[in-house]
Amino acid sequence: MNPRSRVRTWLEIREPLERQLEPLGRAALEALDVSEGHRVLDVGCGIGGTPIALSKRVGPSGSVVGLDILPDAIDVLRGDGGNPDNVDFICGDAQRYAFSEGSFDAIFSRFGVMFFDDATGAFRNLLRALRPGGRLGFVCWRALSENELDDLPLRAAASLLPPDLVSKTAFSGWFSFSRAESLRRILGEAGFLDVQITSRDVEVHSGSLREMVDVCTRVGAVGAILRDRPHLMRKAALALEDALRERDGPNGPELRAGVWIVTARAP
Repeated sequence: MNPRSRVRTWLEIREPLERQLEPLGRAALEALDVSEGHRVLDVGCGIGGTPIALSKRVGPSGSVVGLDILPDAIDVLRGDGGNPDNVDFICGDAQRYAFSEGSFDAIFSRFGVMFFDDATGAFRNLLRALRPGGRLGFVCWRALSENELDDLPLRAAASLLPPDLVSKTAFSGWFSFSRAESLRRILGEAGFLDVQITSRDVEVHSGSLREMVDVCTRVGAVGAILRDRPHLMRKAALALEDALRERDGPNGPELRAGVWIVTARAP
């Protein structure tokens, strides 16, 4: 799927997707504990609401820079009305971007750090952007088997999908940081200190049953397969709707998301 189509998909499900991810990002924000006046980098911000959430925490004396590799995502964010004066956006690859040394008090990411080609090198580059003692905080997925949010839709649609792609999903980039010991090693080799990795399980929803089906068939484990196979979308959506109907409630279906909340600091 080309980047422009990916951003278009995000736009079409922006509100229900944000409902799903906001509680997970909030948990990482609370762990990072940014303060009034801090300058914060938001890595892989996509078109989500995290730059605005950060701006409220740092206040008018602080600032937030949202970074994403997709130009169309940055164009969407810049075109949003009502962006606070203390928020700016840049397009670039966090692995190689030439940050000014020590220019941020904190670095945050909501599911924006799992797809690096060279994770150690990328975090080393981000460390360079932090002031001495600056803080890193992010949320990433645990294993597929610990994520009902992806596992249930995948199982519901599995009979309709290419078996080899279903079997490879557990090893895809989404779950590249599923092992805490591997993640701890990467951050340590990059130069970070005081690495803390905490397991968190959160029941999340996207709104109505229809909205949950729409989100799960367009992003995440199933969405990654269906985006290149639109002819399977209708049947997969019906299968998922059947699977989720018994989980429907006042907020729509709720599924358990299993994540790591990660914090560390620069020397």
